[in-house]
Amino acid sequence: MTLLLASLASCVSGDAARPTAALARTSVESIAAETVIGIESELRSAIEDGGLVGVSVAVAAGGAPVYAQGFGHADAGRSIPATKDTAFDVASIGKHFTAVAILLLRDEGRLSIDQKARDWVPELPDHFPDATIEQLLRHTSGFVDGELDEQNPPPEYRKKRYGAELLSDVAIARGSAEFPPDRTWVYSNAGYVVLGIIVERASGARYDRFVRERLLDPLRLDGISVLERVSEPRMAQALRRTESGVAEMPYIDMTAYGGAGSICASVVDLMTWWRALNDGSLLSPESLATLRSASTVTGVADRAEVPYGMAQRLGRLGGHRKVGHTGTFDGGSAALYYYPDDDLAVAVLSNTRGLGTPHARSLEAEIALEILDTEPTETRRAPLSEEQKALIRGRYGHGGKKRFIAQFEGDELIVVIDDRPAERLVHVGGLEFRNPAKPLVHEYFLMDGARVGWWVYNESASYVEVLRRLD
Repeated sequence: MTLLLASLASCVSGDAARPTAALARTSVESIAAETVIGIESELRSAIEDGGLVGVSVAVAAGGAPVYAQGFGHADAGRSIPATKDTAFDVASIGKHFTAVAILLLRDEGRLSIDQKARDWVPELPDHFPDATIEQLLRHTSGFVDGELDEQNPPPEYRKKRYGAELLSDVAIARGSAEFPPDRTWVYSNAGYVVLGIIVERASGARYDRFVRERLLDPLRLDGISVLERVSEPRMAQALRRTESGVAEMPYIDMTAYGGAGSICASVVDLMTWWRALNDGSLLSPESLATLRSASTVTGVADRAEVPYGMAQRLGRLGGHRKVGHTGTFDGGSAALYYYPDDDLAVAVLSNTRGLGTPHARSLEAEIALEILDTEPTETRRAPLSEEQKALIRGRYGHGGKKRFIAQFEGDELIVVIDDRPAERLVHVGGLEFRNPAKPLVHEYFLMDGARVGWWVYNESASYVEVLRRLD
């Protein structure tokens, strides 16, 4: 990271499409002026060429903010500029707050993460797994969510619902336990909805009140809202881009998401939150380490480690360790990551999805690469034996409707999804594969006895999902 020798002054401009940097000197290395130019070029391109309506970014180095800026607009009518203070629905980044709330309650002796979820929520439906709190935190309960159509939500999603009322959530009600607990990793919003209810029952306070009083108020984070949206015009609209243009998403009350992601915040708010989490202001050292520890899954013969903690995706970008989370819904995306070896944090929030718009996850990775002055890991082909191909070849899934097949054409891995070839990757050694056309895609296989048991997928150095061998 290049040393910034002098602060760069902000320039006042009425043109929202041409923002200028807001930088501050810190006691550690910071980002240089030419790096800022690269970042801003990337984000302008995401709007002008990628189709985003609005996006905000913040960077912190050495625990202090060094850059924060908005690009584009907060609304479909493009009348409200997006700024560093614009609030976005941060979607699954909200799981941070639920996981921290659970571990805070553990630190206070109010619950154990080894307890079964049913100990706290006995009215869970019969089809929900008999999983522990820790298994819900780590997405290893084996439960596969029912799918919510956010563009045509059920009528009850327009109403305020709290606590046990959320057990009628589509993710829970229409989901199913496809794997025994700990057998594989399956991302589950339903699990975090249940965790939000557990927070309420262990604390004696409604979810939003506990998060506000115990996590946000001590940090003076008045700008973050829980179970409700921030007042207009500060709140960015959730937008969907289609062939016919950009339209606001149908209304869904924020209470519908409960502990799975009901937070609205700005990038500046997220930097303050992350700094407090990182410096031990919220959790004991043991709980913070647990939050960021990799999860373990159990196969037929072996156990394997997957790069996910508790609402924490773990990865490496160009050799730099990173930890954080993403958020995705039909009206926007979010990313908040920390690079512990570099003491660097990056937050990106956008208000547009659909029609090939870039995800905040990929923008965050490109910004971090620019700041760290590094490149994605180089794709170097390695020999792949017939024995190795035999270990991998087969059918995989994560409990959803999609079925994945790993097959080979020469030494190249062909990813087949629902009988259609979707991706071609090259072996780089150790049963790891990369896509030469997409250097930030990294996939690898984990052994379970004599054959591969899990197929792990990373994109933008962000752990995305695991597929379990089905045959």
